[in-house]
Parts: sequence; structure tokens; C-alpha cells
Amino acid sequence: MHWRRLGGLRRWLSAPSVPAIRRHMFDQGLTVLRIRGIPIRLHVTLLIFLPYLAYLAASQFTFIAASLEIPREALRLPPLAWGAILAVGLFVAVLAHELAHALVALKNGIRVRAITLMMLGGVSQIERDDPEHEAWMAFAGPLMSFGIALGSYAAYRLLPAPAEVGVALLAFAITNAILGVFNLLPAFPMDGGRVLRGLLHRRLGRARATRVATAIGKAMAVAFGLFGLLSWNLILVLIAVFVHMGASAEQARSSTRDLLRGLPVARFMTDRLGDAYADESPRAVAERLLRHNLVGARVIDDPRGGEGRREIGVVTVWDLARQLARGAEAATVGAVMPVDVPRARAGDDASGSLDALASGEASAIAVLDEGEHVIGLVTSAEIQRALALAGALGAAGAGR
Repeated sequence: MHWRRLGGLRRWLSAPSVPAIRRHMFDQGLTVLRIRGIPIRLHVTLLIFLPYLAYLAASQFTFIAASLEIPREALRLPPLAWGAILAVGLFVAVLAHELAHALVALKNGIRVRAITLMMLGGVSQIERDDPEHEAWMAFAGPLMSFGIALGSYAAYRLLPAPAEVGVALLAFAITNAILGVFNLLPAFPMDGGRVLRGLLHRRLGRARATRVATAIGKAMAVAFGLFGLLSWNLILVLIAVFVHMGASAEQARSSTRDLLRGLPVARFMTDRLGDAYADESPRAVAERLLRHNLVGARVIDDPRGGEGRREIGVVTVWDLARQLARGAEAATVGAVMPVDVPRARAGDDASGSLDALASGEASAIAVLDEGEHVIGLVTSAEIQRALALAGALGAAGAGR
């Protein structure tokens, strides 16, 4: 094992990196509708960013109208109103972009947990990356953007519409074309970087393909950042920060997955579990877990302990803490208990459990025995602790 990597991996597992940021952001998203069973969420940063985006779109609209020699007097709506329409339209196009990713994933049997629209675009929470389908799945998004751009341009050229509607269609076509081209840049974690990794996977293997794609992503992030600073482009600077963080987090996750590969999940689990009844109050269970220094509890549906007693799920201290922090306490633990906790067998490969934790899909993974009973939990803290000890042992061995 390459123990010299462990310092960075421990920092990644313990610090609020991109996965942790994403988990927090997704938790704050408001679900507005469902498409093919996929929750579509709006994050508060989108609402904050929309006025600025509307201002930029209004400037673009004014520039295109002037280029087409359309006088201001011919406009029925002011440029700022058209800017607001174009800003909302852009995020509808971003949703279509993300849905293209999601529909290809669903077609290949890959679960999509949610789509969140936020300040800098959209993010699809796809349960796992399939190397065989990653390139096409990633390319589907830009392809949708190009399709929207082509359709908008065709409407601009062919439809008998008022001049200002034509300006809006042309602006919408240009924006979506730029969105498609920008996303195809080979800078991980953007779509182009994922396409590159998918294409390199068969020749180099996933680990080396990830290193190449994330290295290019970091280099492009630096270039974006420098150009953004020199041109006073705040959006480009923010994109540079997120691209660099995303590339760094993916490289760390890939390296950690390599270190965990071949090791059983049971080696990283904690058995500090208690029992909780589905009709108990979350506060009572939280106090009991704190008192006994436990990380979670098996949820039982029969408080009388009769033959009908059975485990119906698991609840962690993080689930309870999130609920209690909201102020409006749920009536029962059964209402707090997540219904889609990832599960693994004790002998399963530990590397497979990392994706759910790193992507923010879950705060813990339930470990089952042969009888389908929960015997422990795997959390980021447990993996961090194991890597820290392994790193110390490896460094000591190297010193001797």
C-alpha cells in the first residue's frame, strides 16, 4: 500500500470537502417535482444567483439586439425583463441537461437519487459510476445542450416571431451552445473529464484514467482561476474553485478505494449499536445513544418483544441530530429513520462501500450478517481511523 498518500486521504475524509459540501447543499434543497421518480430540488443559492444571472442575460440581450440593429423603441419588454426570462430558461435547460445524464443512467440500471439545481448549474446524484457507460452517460448532457441550442437557432431562423423574441431565441441558442462546449472541456469533474476517463478506462484502468482526468481538471481550474482574476470574472473564479475541489476529491476517493480494495467491510465497521423502538421519541433515543457512546440503533417495530419483533431499519446519531436541529421534532423514530440506508454484507469488499459515503448519499452503511440482521455500521470516521492506524504502522515499519 502507498502509505505516503494517507495524510491527504485522512484530511479528505475528515475535512468538509466537496462530498461533505454537496451533502449539506443537497439536504437544504427544496423538492419541487419528480420526473421518472427522480426528485428535482432547488437550492437557495439558485434564488440568490438568479438576479445576477438575469442582469448578465439582459446585457447579452441588449448586445445582440444592437448587433441586429433593433432599436430600443421596438422592444415591448425592457431588456431586464427579457434577462429574467432567459435566466429562468437557462436553468430549465440545465435541468434538461441533467435529465439527459439521469435517463441514460436509468436505462443502464443505475439509480439516480436526485437532481439539484444550484448557483453554478446542476448536479445529478447518481448512485454509482459504471465505467462501461460513463463516457456516454457524461456525453448525454452536452448533447442535450447542443440539441436545445440547435432547436432555438432553428426557431430564430424559421419562425415568424417579433424581433425581440428572435433576439431572445438567438441569445438562448448561444448560451446553450457555450454551456455544451464548456461542459465538454476535459476537466474533471465536468462532463468532458468524465468522458475522458470513460474513454481511457479500458486502456489504462480506472485508477490511472482517474489520475489523468483529475490532473487535467486541476490544471484547467488554475487556468480558469487566473483568467477569471485577470478579467474580474467572479463566476469563472467560482467555477475554478469547484472544479479544483471536485478533481482533488475524486482523486482522493479513487486512491482510498484502491487502498480498501480486497478488504472486508467488517474490518471497518463499528458494532456500537443499540436498539430503538419505532414509536419512541427521537430525543429519548438520542439521549440514550449519547449516554452509552453509541453511533446508532437498530429500529424495532414491536416494543413488547413478542414473536412479531423485527428489525425494520437503522437510525444513526447524524439522522437524529439533523432532525433535532430543525426544531420541529418528529413524533417517532420511525419517522426519522431513513428508508434507503445503503447495506452491505460483512464479507463484502470495503471499496464498494466508499462511494455512498463519499458522494454524500448516506451518513453510514448498515452491515448485515447472514440472517439479514444489522450487526454494525461503516462511517467515514471508522474508515478514517483505520487509515490513520494503518498509516502510522506503515510509517513505523518504514522507519525500522
